[in-house]
Amino acid sequence: AEGPKNAIVPVKEWVSVKHGKEVHNKCSSGRVVDISDRNILCMSLLGEKAILGSADHGLKEVNIRSGQQMRNLYTERFGHTEWVTTVSHCPDGRVLSGAQDSKLCLWNASGVSCVDLTGHLGAISRVRVDGVGKLAISGSYDRTLSVWDLRSKRAMASCTGHNAPIMDFVWWDHIVASGDRSGIVKAWDTNHAQCIATLKGHKGHITAMLAIPDGDGVPTILTGAQDGHIRVWDLRQKLNTFNMACHPGGAVNDLGVTVQRDNALVVSTGADGRLLVLEPRAGYRPIHELAGLTEDFLYSLLVLDAVAFVGDGRGKVSCVDLQDGQKRYVLEAGENAIRCMAASTSSLICAGDDGNAVIFDF
Repeated sequence: AEGPKNAIVPVKEWVSVKHGKEVHNKCSSGRVVDISDRNILCMSLLGEKAILGSADHGLKEVNIRSGQQMRNLYTERFGHTEWVTTVSHCPDGRVLSGAQDSKLCLWNASGVSCVDLTGHLGAISRVRVDGVGKLAISGSYDRTLSVWDLRSKRAMASCTGHNAPIMDFVWWDHIVASGDRSGIVKAWDTNHAQCIATLKGHKGHITAMLAIPDGDGVPTILTGAQDGHIRVWDLRQKLNTFNMACHPGGAVNDLGVTVQRDNALVVSTGADGRLLVLEPRAGYRPIHELAGLTEDFLYSLLVLDAVAFVGDGRGKVSCVDLQDGQKRYVLEAGENAIRCMAASTSSLICAGDDGNAVIFDF
């Protein structure tokens, strides 16, 4: 895995306002776009356009190729009134965001106006849009999932049954699996808004989820939790088919899967600072284990075809080759936590607590 062309660049210095104070910035790696004076919490990428949501209650659209800010999705009339926690693109360029103010904002593909989608009574933890842009699902701290018709801009159904805040969910075809703060996972048939399985076993709240599709349309669900365990769930039999203490002594931070379907690999990171590569075809046997990726905490994971990028609490992004499990290089993407990463066809975008987006070009 070769590193980006601009991993090392002439030192750039500038002054900006961060968290209400004037600070001196220095960068010698990548292209830097100053997004916000607050933490960046979420990102969505469509083509060459990235949308980044932050703790300043707004979202910014950036053209990755030019590095120019295109839109500021926050005005007196439109937008959120609290931290933006989750964002997802529609295929037609519209943007759906969720925040701690309990509402969703459906933004037009151009301009700075939106329609509020209301109904939740708690902070929005996750929002996802289907592949054609007709439906969206949101999970909330009010313990419900809502299914939205993006054409009529109204809620179609509400899935109730969790007894604790929903932390995350995954969606494949008509199946959704959601995990809550008590460690319970529920599977839903979205066609009928019915719970089809309640899956118990984890201790502590659900911290990571993954859906791996099977040939018959029913996905295999992987979950990680505060207990450091990864569990694999067979939704047909409603059984836990695999359970392993992959990250003992700390939570499972993130789960990802390679894009190839024939021989997919699952990647996990944990609060123990380790990265594991698991092989589903071999009963989720760990084939690589990499420790010492950071002296801090692993905040973000981006899994591509042959490599994974891992962002830590000190602004470092490590590239790991998934074929041999070796660390290839480390990128300097800031000084504080990297909370979200995305990749276009030619660039890697990293963002987090510095309030900047750092773009590396390959």
